Amino acid sequence: MDKQDTTSPRNAASWLGINRATLAVLVVTAGLGMSEEVWRSFLAIHLKDTAQGVDQVLAAAKYMGLFAALVNLMEGFGYMVGGAVAHRMGARTALLVSAAPMLAGFCILLLSHHPLLIVAGALLLTNWEALSVPATFDVVGSEVPKDRRTIAFAMQSIQKRLPKVLGPLIGGLVISVGFWVNLTAAFGLVVVASIIQFLLLARMKPKSDPKPVPWRELMRRIPPELRTLLTAEILLRWGDWFVRDFAVLYVVGVLLRSNAEAGVLVAVTSLTALVTYVPMGKLVDRASSPKPFIGLTFALFALFPINLVFLPKLLPRVGVPVMGALVVVFVLNGLRELGEPARKALIAGGFAPEVRARSVGLYWGLRSFAFFPAPFISYLLWSRVGPEATFLIGGGIGLLGTAWFWLRMKR
Repeated sequence: MDKQDTTSPRNAASWLGINRATLAVLVVTAGLGMSEEVWRSFLAIHLKDTAQGVDQVLAAAKYMGLFAALVNLMEGFGYMVGGAVAHRMGARTALLVSAAPMLAGFCILLLSHHPLLIVAGALLLTNWEALSVPATFDVVGSEVPKDRRTIAFAMQSIQKRLPKVLGPLIGGLVISVGFWVNLTAAFGLVVVASIIQFLLLARMKPKSDPKPVPWRELMRRIPPELRTLLTAEILLRWGDWFVRDFAVLYVVGVLLRSNAEAGVLVAVTSLTALVTYVPMGKLVDRASSPKPFIGLTFALFALFPINLVFLPKLLPRVGVPVMGALVVVFVLNGLRELGEPARKALIAGGFAPEVRARSVGLYWGLRSFAFFPAPFISYLLWSRVGPEATFLIGGGIGLLGTAWFWLRMKR
């Protein structure tokens, strides 16, 4: 049991892995995350409403497939650029740079109603996380002791999930008035969060030797266990992207639930994840290995699209209403975050401090490049074999990645 006294605010903050530097990361995660989440879950619905033609759901699926594929491609470059900026200029500047595309994206969304321009603006809005991830890993890896890193990432995940709870609830209500109502407020959140983190990270300087190691050499230095994790994640994310940005469209366009109900379901996922982070973070910090927790997360990731297909059909046969069945599906989806802080702590501790930011950027970049076509392939499958078969194929790919991780972990 952790014997540290947590009664005073300072000791409680230390127990949770919070200091001045990690507080700056939490501000960015919460502020920019809220700016994104009030609209992200409803982008498919907005595209459906602006699409031309008879089958608006299929048209929205096409634009969402294009959008999500381009998101992954841009994120691949974003992670590597973010790692290079954090290495050369420090986490403070890197986190500030990560907010710049969001501001441009908001301007495009405020001024345009064409689906392709909406996709372009949304791409800029979503790339903040890719640019900021290497800097946040560098902050936690450099400023937090090893036995506090998982809980520090858990706190970051909480700050990332709070917007995912509140954002869809707010967005589900606001979208009935107009998709643009909340964009100006979200723009303001980006500015405020950027100013606060810039002031908090004033003491954190770039690395003393900013000369970059060649990317090929960084790739060679990836430890074997992280290579296993990376290959398993690529398979897992291929399956996940077959459903991720299509789940709300399926709930609203196929299962015929309301926008507000869809917002509740997305919030349920995030709320479920939220309540697990701190206890799981402390449990993993005291465990001999984080790998079993990561394997459990992988299994739950893979099962989400399968659950989404079958549980709304099976549970009503025993008296559970469809909405109740969907709540069960999205609660199970939230539980997949059990091992996410452990996975991040494993990655942060796996790279040498002097190259951590760029190595993390390379790891995430390789992952995004590998699965970037998955969402558009998902649309093609949706248009030919239907959403349910698409989701089941995605679940099968995810189970392959999970099996690969568990088999390699036992070795």
